[in-house]
Amino acid sequence: MRAGAAQTNITPLVGTSLAGYFHDRKMVDVRDELHSKAIVLDDGETRVALVVCDIIAVPGDTVAEARALAASACGIPAENILIAATHTHTAASPAGLLGTPRADEYMDALPAKIADSIVRAVARLQPAKWGAALGHEERLSFNRRFRMRDGSVQMNPGFNNADAIECVGPIDPDVPVLHVVNVETGATIALLANFALHYVGGSPGDVASADYFGMFGREVAKWLGGDPVVALANGFCGDINNVDVTRRPTRTGPWEHAEHVARLLAMNVLALVEQMDYSEDGKLRVARETLSIPLRPITDEMRAEARKTLGDRSPHDPADGYSRDDVYARELLLLDEDPEAVDTETQVIALDDVAFVAMPGEMFAQFAVDLAEGSPFSTLFKIELANDYIGYVPTLRAFEEGSYETWFARSSKLVPEAGEMLMDGARRLMTSL
Repeated sequence: MRAGAAQTNITPLVGTSLAGYFHDRKMVDVRDELHSKAIVLDDGETRVALVVCDIIAVPGDTVAEARALAASACGIPAENILIAATHTHTAASPAGLLGTPRADEYMDALPAKIADSIVRAVARLQPAKWGAALGHEERLSFNRRFRMRDGSVQMNPGFNNADAIECVGPIDPDVPVLHVVNVETGATIALLANFALHYVGGSPGDVASADYFGMFGREVAKWLGGDPVVALANGFCGDINNVDVTRRPTRTGPWEHAEHVARLLAMNVLALVEQMDYSEDGKLRVARETLSIPLRPITDEMRAEARKTLGDRSPHDPADGYSRDDVYARELLLLDEDPEAVDTETQVIALDDVAFVAMPGEMFAQFAVDLAEGSPFSTLFKIELANDYIGYVPTLRAFEEGSYETWFARSSKLVPEAGEMLMDGARRLMTSL
């Protein structure tokens, strides 16, 4: 086995629109740098790249261009490259969703920067040994959907809300870890971990930050020593966040809770590293499947209501000062201009009995639990927002319950069966490997 790793700075410039809110936020400063982190593995026959980017999502056209550039420069087949987003909400806006415009100049330059991290990782290939382990973390993540006293389901009902009766979904506590070291010196080349948790966030909200993903990387790198690339890929966290609604937060300083989450997760991961067994060999395999997923249909009544809400405003106008109803009316009319289905992909990369499953949307945690239960692999990385962005992917039950993740917009547009379609594809790929 040979391995190499590198990271390229992808921090936006001041003035760039930041993603993740219902209104535009122009970046005014940088709290910490954002990166594209690439880990390349080569078993002598197959070469793969695992890439994690500090951004809220990576659209399919960005992935396709980055893959093509990297494949041309260093010979890794495009289908052997996995590119995922951490889902930090203090990074550039990649798609212009809800009330935030797309950061066009930034996104035009991003594919080359992602490819650069891959190409530099290839240049650093060296004899390596690797270890993998599966840990668990149940202190940091919480399902954010609650059944209310009136029978409805609500996201984030607030602290100590007497009307919040019960949580309606699971978390995914799995923490798979891959650690790659130089075969002679034992120095860490790279570490990749995976955990299902929406961004944590901090204040002020108009500064760029890799959020707790970057903090985790710095904490782990500090303890491992040297100059390793440490990446944290997000798990299936479509309905997961860091908020324990049963008690008010005590860490209220700017980014204080994010640092706390990063430290605890880092301690968990480092404990796994201390007990790992390593191998100098390993067989890499890759499988990929494309599929077409229909969008939910738009009726004439829905169009008429959306046009009435927007009035004489065009859906292509900036959403400055829009109410929530305005934003969703605009989203519907923009979706009405799109094709009736999205073409996307599932991908699985395997290293012996370790598998990296890449899904293109914000997957609900129940899918992760189900995938792990039937997995033929001992260590399973369940990576969301990978190789494309298709919005939220709730369960069938969640569509019946409703709430934010199911509200019709470009951030939640697929038919309710989309999750099972993606899961069926992932299972086929896992079985084939």
